[in-house]
Amino acid sequence: MDGTSIRFLHLSDTHFGVHYSLKPRNPLKRVYGELFFQKVEKLIHEAISNHKIDFIIHSGDFFNRSKPPPEVIDRAVKPFQLATRKGIPVFIAPGNHERSRLPLGLLQFFNDNFNLFTDPRSYYFEKNGISIKITGLPYIKNNARYTFSEIVNKAWNNSTDNNEMRYDYSILAIHQLLAGSQIENYTFSRGQDVIPKLQTLKKFNYIACGHVHRFQFLYDKESTLWKPSNRFRLAEQDHNKCNWHFADQKSDDSQFPSPIIAYAGSLERVSFMERNEPKGYIIGELKPSTKARKKMKLKCQFHELPAIKMIYDTWDLSKLSLNDCINQTLKNMYDIKSYSKFYLNECQRELAGIIKIGIKGKLLRNNVLVDFLKEEARKLRFYLTFRLYS
Repeated sequence: MDGTSIRFLHLSDTHFGVHYSLKPRNPLKRVYGELFFQKVEKLIHEAISNHKIDFIIHSGDFFNRSKPPPEVIDRAVKPFQLATRKGIPVFIAPGNHERSRLPLGLLQFFNDNFNLFTDPRSYYFEKNGISIKITGLPYIKNNARYTFSEIVNKAWNNSTDNNEMRYDYSILAIHQLLAGSQIENYTFSRGQDVIPKLQTLKKFNYIACGHVHRFQFLYDKESTLWKPSNRFRLAEQDHNKCNWHFADQKSDDSQFPSPIIAYAGSLERVSFMERNEPKGYIIGELKPSTKARKKMKLKCQFHELPAIKMIYDTWDLSKLSLNDCINQTLKNMYDIKSYSKFYLNECQRELAGIIKIGIKGKLLRNNVLVDFLKEEARKLRFYLTFRLYS
């Protein structure tokens, strides 16, 4: 790492508690919750030790509920406590799962390095000769498309410092849908909760987004997105990297031609529609602008983490019984560990009754938690669709 640069960790949508039940019907579900806590602890430790980060941004849905149990709060905050005690500031923008606010009791776990955007506001952070203005706001629930710009401007002007400080970079932390963001094959473009292309956002160099669980960088491909200007160039680009070189940036001009817009995505697969999505976090690096070197650089790279394995397959139940299909699946998939969810998809209504009585006979694997979900029948032929976690 360059000693004159600053690095930050951007993560989002941890949904602490979603994989962790205090009174699970099957104790195996609690195992996955415990593994997720350990996963985040390892991530924060590696970000501090290996990536040498200087601050952390969390873009919302820290918890899965607005009122998480005390045990979940205690486990979730531990790795972030470690960061703040090492002098690494943490910035969190509450998401929709927290109903736009996190429990204020969180503050008792932290020192002054913990910054919670309970209302739209800006903080300043300076290190290695680089000054950063970090703006954030809670999730906007109603009419975000029409109120977003006004609220961002309010956050920009609501500084923790009475005097406007000089800054080299500006970052916005939000938990919203931006036009052009995608899930599976769907692209968000319209709707009261979708933020269109706005001049307001051009004052930021990096927009740390949450809400969409799929990792993605947004840039100039669509008309609804921010198009690059000839004032800067994309030095390196692939699926996991976004590396902008800002050329000849004047110190008195805070508005860059286009920001890097990044969804870090969730750290774990929460929904079956995420089965093919990589999960991980983003490390960003900021380099200073000086009289000797007027070029400013902002590099971002996505780092993938191991994630719950979800497998999609289809069985024809006109040839095999449901019990035989599941047993055969468990027998063939040696890497299945502890948690499986079986979907009855496009099945006959008569077959749906099996959900109530469970599976007849003994499964070949007694260490697998089996859950059932069903969808409305649409075809005469019926199939078993399942997803498997490992």
